[in-house]
Amino acid sequence: MQKNKNYFSVFISFIPAITWAGFIYYLSDQQVLPGFSLNIWDFIFKKSAHIFVYAVLYFLLLLPFQHYSIGKTKHKWLIPLLIAIAYAFFDEFHQSLTPGRTPSFRDVWFDTVGCSLVLLKKLGYI
Repeated sequence: MQKNKNYFSVFISFIPAITWAGFIYYLSDQQVLPGFSLNIWDFIFKKSAHIFVYAVLYFLLLLPFQHYSIGKTKHKWLIPLLIAIAYAFFDEFHQSLTPGRTPSFRDVWFDTVGCSLVLLKKLGYI
């Protein structure tokens, strides 16, 4: 970690990720989400949304880890990835408790795809 950092600054740097996670929680708490009447368009829209919101979450988690060099230098990307995927599992568990919603491991897979796209971009593969 940087020598001149203080823990308050590190905490503040996580506020965007925490806020975004709250937004995801809010969406998961909705009994019905807007969609399309045609099943294929509804599927594409909702799964693209999963990819997008988790790509943003992973990106927002990655920033403080990289800026403050939290974790081993070689694997600064791993801890935020594990946090984002763990949150995806939590999100599906939360949906299991929400009336009108059902959990799906397939959604966790789409969430992981979103995180992976950011990681591949960051590592220079795409």
